[in-house]
Amino acid sequence: MCALEYWVLVMKIARIFVLAIAVAAGIIAFRMVMMSGNKPAEPQIVQAPAAEQTKTQVLVAQRDIPLGAKLTADDMSWAKWPEDAVPFGAVTKEASPLANEEYEGRIARAPIFAGEPVRPERLINTDKGFMAAILPKGKRAIAVSVEAETTAGGFILPGDKVDLILTRKSDTGALSETILENIRVLAIDSTTAGEQDQKNLSPKRTATLELTLPQSEVVAQSQQIGTIALALRSAQDSADDADDEGGRRRGVSYVKYGVTSQAGAQ
Repeated sequence: MCALEYWVLVMKIARIFVLAIAVAAGIIAFRMVMMSGNKPAEPQIVQAPAAEQTKTQVLVAQRDIPLGAKLTADDMSWAKWPEDAVPFGAVTKEASPLANEEYEGRIARAPIFAGEPVRPERLINTDKGFMAAILPKGKRAIAVSVEAETTAGGFILPGDKVDLILTRKSDTGALSETILENIRVLAIDSTTAGEQDQKNLSPKRTATLELTLPQSEVVAQSQQIGTIALALRSAQDSADDADDEGGRRRGVSYVKYGVTSQAGAQ
């Protein structure tokens, strides 16, 4: 065999060897693709860090504060609130840093629930008694002697609305008439709306009612001539504007020196 033929043979063998390597590499690549499930790589989602909300400290009730309660240092605390969600009228530490000390000793005009912002308009700053402090301007508080039988079996509680029914004796028997409507009960005995879950109500009791001056005159006159019963009103009929006549039904008729008169008549 001459040198030329030998060189041609070597080149053929080298080509076959390279071709075999290429085929083997293709088979390996194909198997790798099949083993990976032929799924494209999922793109990774990178979330940008959320912008930190600006917060401020708001004065809130540390626990439930009932109506008429005197605030103490333990009743209030500062809590962090998002600055754009601070309720209107709330007290912030930035505006009033000593508010928790300033409001000590004030009386709650209305119940304040735990976690609720403390608003100045819901507090009373006075050295007078609680009843005088919570009475609206132009109103009077008058006590009426009642018994369990005349207070819806004892289910009338402070904060309820009632109608007043006067029963008196006459020559023909007993006569009953409604003298006032939609009257708020401020207290039963010495129990106010904020204390009604903490005290027991006795069978014989005194109901303190929220009245105007003319209504107080009607009730005072009625107690002298008969017995007053309280009729509990439905919650749906107890709105402040439920009675357009301002709570008065009619006057109380009585006889003096043989002359029939009417107290509180319009």
